[in-house]
Amino acid sequence: MKNLFYTVIIASVLIITGCNKNIQNDVQKPEQKPKVEVKKDKLDFLTEDNIKLVADYYYYSDNKDKKQPLIILIHQFRSSREQWDKSFIDTLLSKNYKVLAYDIRNHGESGKASVDQMELLTSREQAPKDVDAVLNWAYMQKGIDSGKVGIVGTSIGGSLGIYAKMFKGVSSVVAVSAGKETFQAFTGYDDRMMSSSRMFARTKNIMFICGSSDGSYLEEEKNIYDSYLTEPREIIKFENDKHGKDLIVQYPEILKLITNWFSKTL
Repeated sequence: MKNLFYTVIIASVLIITGCNKNIQNDVQKPEQKPKVEVKKDKLDFLTEDNIKLVADYYYYSDNKDKKQPLIILIHQFRSSREQWDKSFIDTLLSKNYKVLAYDIRNHGESGKASVDQMELLTSREQAPKDVDAVLNWAYMQKGIDSGKVGIVGTSIGGSLGIYAKMFKGVSSVVAVSAGKETFQAFTGYDDRMMSSSRMFARTKNIMFICGSSDGSYLEEEKNIYDSYLTEPREIIKFENDKHGKDLIVQYPEILKLITNWFSKTL
């Protein structure tokens, strides 16, 4: 009888030990999810006036044909598509956006227009044609939700984003350090319109971000904000004199403000 008792005890201990090992093995070997690859396609577009643009298009490899919102990144004057931080692009991808960054004409790898470089800031016949070409491509893609396209732009890129919002069907824009001169040149809107009896539909879903001591940019953004926009709209200032991409480097939390904005407006 005593031997039977010891046999039962030993068997119980072995069973419990075996269970504990199984539990430990489960803890030590979590289920390994297959890693999803980020794809980066190098694209080119031809504008209406035959300028070749170069762009990078980012998406998860298993989502190429899945319809998703698109975020277009537009760099500032005398910069290129390389200004956008990879971690920001990765964050946008993780939020279920596809991402496209392109070089404005006369910048980066894109073609050159036969105009003075400064004319890119003042002519609707130059840089706006670039964003037109990019959007024409985007609206035709199976894997892009054409009703949910957002733009993030710094300086001239911000003004191009507002142009695209007003005239080209873009859903939402974040403009960092966007100036009034380029806004007026690209949209055709100016202060005379506000003093006339002509009525026009105000634009919504635009967020401005600017440094408080960045020349007159904050004042210019406030003018656009008050005169031409309606809710939802937002303007955020940082106590700094940095401009565009340098402001983002100084305040990386801006990137979270951008993703939060799109989560509300796209």
